Amino acid sequence: MGRKSIDDIRKPQILEHFRKVVNEEGIHKASVVKIAKNMGVSPNLVLHYFSSKEAIVAELFDLIMDQYFSHLSQAISSVPNGPLRLKTLIKTMFGSGKNRELLSEKSYYAFYYLSLFNEQMRFQFNRKYSQFTSILISEIESCIPSKGVSKVDVTRQAELLLAMFEGFTFKANIINISEYFDEFGDYFIEKACILFQYDHDGINK
Repeated sequence: MGRKSIDDIRKPQILEHFRKVVNEEGIHKASVVKIAKNMGVSPNLVLHYFSSKEAIVAELFDLIMDQYFSHLSQAISSVPNGPLRLKTLIKTMFGSGKNRELLSEKSYYAFYYLSLFNEQMRFQFNRKYSQFTSILISEIESCIPSKGVSKVDVTRQAELLLAMFEGFTFKANIINISEYFDEFGDYFIEKACILFQYDHDGINK
């Protein structure tokens, strides 16, 4: 096995230091200079790997979203296609534990704010939303033979589920109470299951 290049080591370190600053102090205080200071290196070294703060923002956003998609994928990887797999995905989306840790990323909401003013960030959000929607569509389609749902309905259901997910994550983090997160998540799981005609505890009504 070959040795890792310095790029393989430095870029993740820079992203994690940037992530930490954003989560603790906000996007407005996360600068190349601060990242370099936290790492104990020259700002020029940071700029060697990323041309600007904007470039770090773009790459960190993709990293956070890809980590979340990986979390979803791992949760359903051992479940056969069909209703149980879709229900497992729903429970993972609105569940706690690792899910809550990933959903509580303040940097994610900082990037959301930036997307309102920055076309590149808006493009990245739309690209990742499309990827998320495709994941949901694929899982919903696996249940179509027994549900008889049209392609249009599948897309709308996926978009509704994603909208519920966004509303849930935003509200849960604004409230910022552990018990509320669990209770709120359980309520959303129940409502999402009703959408697909599943019992909250079982599979079929």
